[in-house]
Amino acid sequence: MDRLAAKGIIAAFPLLALAFYVGTRKLSPFWGYGMAMAFYWFAVLVPLIIWRGGFRKARCGVVLPSLPLMILNLLPIAVVAAVAILAFAQNPLPVGIIGAVLTAALINGTLEELFWRGTLLHNDATPGAQAGQLVLFTGWHVALLTASGIVLTGGPLALLGGAAAAGLLWTWARMQTGAIGFGILCHISLNIFAFTELAVKNYPKAF
Repeated sequence: MDRLAAKGIIAAFPLLALAFYVGTRKLSPFWGYGMAMAFYWFAVLVPLIIWRGGFRKARCGVVLPSLPLMILNLLPIAVVAAVAILAFAQNPLPVGIIGAVLTAALINGTLEELFWRGTLLHNDATPGAQAGQLVLFTGWHVALLTASGIVLTGGPLALLGGAAAAGLLWTWARMQTGAIGFGILCHISLNIFAFTELAVKNYPKAF
């Protein structure tokens, strides 16, 4: 594990919690949440990736893992997709919100994999380093719980448990393939449906 990158993201945790806390109280909850996410992407992840050479060293090609691992990665996407499609059918979103959801899913999935699995993890990462990365990845989601006015399906347990489970699968795929491309595709796909369900759940009261 890149220890300096790990220290950097740990130092950012209180700032991220503050961004979600303040943003969702000063702005409408949904847009405050979005602004806090943008802060996470562009004021935390991008600088850390650049500082630690992640854009240069991360191998972004799509290398497929073993078939069982591919299936394990696709199952949660299918489940979340079914929930999101059902929710969307009952409460469609405006085109502008759909655009914001798709943009957020693309940016978040790409930058998170570039940092968490591409920058923080080395190709020869030990099981302990992989576990440490997973703990940090899951832990940063605690900052999301400081947001106000946002309804999360399943509550904190679902958010943190889902992050841990998905992070485990993407870490496993990264270490098996030596690349993050497959993880990026899975992460973006899961984000599209998870963010859609989040938007539907909170529309229009949190906007």
